[in-house]
Amino acid sequence: MRCHYDVLEIECAADDDTIKKAYRKLALKWHPDKNPTNVEECTRYFALIQQAYDVLSDPHEKAWYDRHRESILKGGIDEHYEDNSLNLFPYFTSTCYSGFDCNDNNFYAVYRQVFDTLASEDYEFLDGKYQAYPSFGDQSSTYDDIVGPFYAFWGSFSTVRSFAWVDKFDIRDATNRRVVRAMEKENKKLREASKRERNEEIRALVAFIRKRDPRIHAHKKELEKRRLEQEKRTEENRKLKILEQLSQAGEYKESEEVRKSQLENLREIEEALDAEFGDNNDRSEIEFQEELNFYCLFCEKAFKTEKAMSNHKRSKKHKDTVALLKKHIEEDDVCLLMTDERDIEDEEFEIGKKKSKKQKRRERKKDGYDSDKADKNEGEPGTSDEANEIFFKNDNECNGEGCDVNIDETNIFLKMSKEVSETSQSRNKAQKCKKEAETAKSNATGNTGPKNGTCDCCGEFFESRTKLFAHLRESGHETRKTIPVPASKKVNINRARKK
Repeated sequence: MRCHYDVLEIECAADDDTIKKAYRKLALKWHPDKNPTNVEECTRYFALIQQAYDVLSDPHEKAWYDRHRESILKGGIDEHYEDNSLNLFPYFTSTCYSGFDCNDNNFYAVYRQVFDTLASEDYEFLDGKYQAYPSFGDQSSTYDDIVGPFYAFWGSFSTVRSFAWVDKFDIRDATNRRVVRAMEKENKKLREASKRERNEEIRALVAFIRKRDPRIHAHKKELEKRRLEQEKRTEENRKLKILEQLSQAGEYKESEEVRKSQLENLREIEEALDAEFGDNNDRSEIEFQEELNFYCLFCEKAFKTEKAMSNHKRSKKHKDTVALLKKHIEEDDVCLLMTDERDIEDEEFEIGKKKSKKQKRRERKKDGYDSDKADKNEGEPGTSDEANEIFFKNDNECNGEGCDVNIDETNIFLKMSKEVSETSQSRNKAQKCKKEAETAKSNATGNTGPKNGTCDCCGEFFESRTKLFAHLRESGHETRKTIPVPASKKVNINRARKK
């Protein structure tokens, strides 16, 4: 049975217009009326043309024919059907060919015929134009042109044959669409299994031939030869590079010797200049070190010798500077302490607003006790005046000949500033306690006074405040009286309001 596409002389991918044109052309050519001398043959072939056009002109019949073309061409399913594919197993032995010499049954002729047959089997199932499969070649074939492409293609070969002859079910016997799909699914599994088995056979044969092909062995030797030559060239290049580096090292050594000789000449010239004019660099460095060793921190002056430094410390200018610095340090400490005391008073004022009368009385009694204790401590040594006297006394003693000029005056400053701070703090605390005690005493005296009063306007005396207040309401002699508040307390109240 011939394929409908072959009868109409068209490709399998032809469209409807191409099919119609091909049919008209062949119908005019093979119509019995156009060929009266060959009526019988033309009638038979014209019937094939008519049958092919009837199937391919109908879209549904054409689709069904395309899916089952292989089965139809093989004449349907026949249990006695024999596969006509080439049997490859006889070629898996070296007895199938007679050596590698130039004869009709040598290695190259036998396997060239085998792969040409395999290619022709696939050509039947290729639609349209196709590229010819690589040939096996002969003993004179080069690796790059014939041998290499052949083993690359056939080593991963996959046939395009459909293997429709291995179908188990005939879909023409199906009663409905569901049965057709089940049959097609089962037949597809069988086809894929047969196709996979055929591909494995061909690839195994290619591996068997490759292992015995003299051209492959020759190519391996050629590659080994190239590798050895490449290694040899690499080794030669490495040796040349080493020799070049050694030569460069010799030149560098010579240039290093020249540089050393130039440095020696330069050193001799410098020594000659130093001998004639003196070593200014060394001398300047020594002088700089001496200036650092004999430097007055108070006056910010440097001296070259210890004697000059000692004379400077005995000078009046140095002493005045030291005294001035002491004074500034003391003033700064006092100002700092006063600021801290004011901040503490402000905090106490805020806290005192929330306290009860009993707590205030207790604090007043406690403050009175602290003020008495502070008065006693005023007579003890360690006050600011005595500290100043001790400081200036020591300073005057240092003005004598027995004073050591190397005494660290910086440490003296730190020590005296600490003493001044402590004495100023104790003095301010005593003054604060004394003021608070006086305020508490005046408040207590005012609260325990007589209950009588006198009118400020008319001067009339009343035995009790009740009568005084009644008089003020009736006569209208009420006046606003301002209670004096200490200056320090006013400042504290204003600060508290700002906070």
